[in-house]
Amino acid sequence: MGYIIGIDGGGTKTVGLLTTETGKHIAKVQAGPSNYHVVGTERTQGVLKEIISQLSVHVGKTALDSIHFCIGMAGLGREEDREVIGQICDKIGISKNRILTHDAHIALVGGTGKQEGVIVISGTGSIVYGINEHGKETRAGGWGYLLGDEGSGYDIALKGLQAVARAADKRELPTELTHLILNKLDLDTPNDLIRWTHAASRDEIAGLAAVVFKAIEIGDTKAEKIVDSAFSELACAVETVVMQLEFAHPFGIVFSGGNLLHQPILANKLQRWIEKIIIGSSVIFPKHEPAYGAVLLAKAYL
Repeated sequence: MGYIIGIDGGGTKTVGLLTTETGKHIAKVQAGPSNYHVVGTERTQGVLKEIISQLSVHVGKTALDSIHFCIGMAGLGREEDREVIGQICDKIGISKNRILTHDAHIALVGGTGKQEGVIVISGTGSIVYGINEHGKETRAGGWGYLLGDEGSGYDIALKGLQAVARAADKRELPTELTHLILNKLDLDTPNDLIRWTHAASRDEIAGLAAVVFKAIEIGDTKAEKIVDSAFSELACAVETVVMQLEFAHPFGIVFSGGNLLHQPILANKLQRWIEKIIIGSSVIFPKHEPAYGAVLLAKAYL
């Protein structure tokens, strides 16, 4: 019997799936973050080794070089990152039968169940990525929080924090975001945000996006404008990707990431726009998790 291991390596956690060569589930494990840009190469190597060790228990004496692997991580669309992860894989015994690709790729394949379509991700970061029926790929966004990631949780939250600062200076009208964010962080005054933001991680800042959505529910116009801006950026990225791929037949657009899976204010707005503007597409929610998308990719190359 042949086996496949699919790995979704992220900045907060790493998920590994072991299946048969037909895709039948055998085992699933989870470990800490493995994005080497976040945790360094030594930690990445340790996490991948841990994942593979835990899954290998279920395959008896099957040698690693006879198992098919697919690893998806942020950045693996770039040759220099594939070289770094490739060297790590060599060190832990994955020198054959491996596919190294980026996280949006495995999320798309897991989301649609096939190697075709478009995925819109709005989590801590954001990206729109697609593959057409001819295998052509393209993307928009995904430049990271300093250069882009428009429409992401970080982008929404940062604009919320900036709105509080501007309102505190009276450069803009008061906003409900002030007391909602201060209450969330257990802070007394807007000035306290200076120290908090400099000490906070990117994920901690992005977590405040939920507060912006809450402010809309109580009628805050500033919060509404922030989310409208996020919608516009994601819509622009979707349109850019779809235009370049020129799909010849109906295709799916997968919604992924916390802001599209758990915030209907943004998701519904984007879905209505897509249904009206992107002819031939249909919005779908992920059929499978990204790690299983990695399994499907490996299976396709058996």
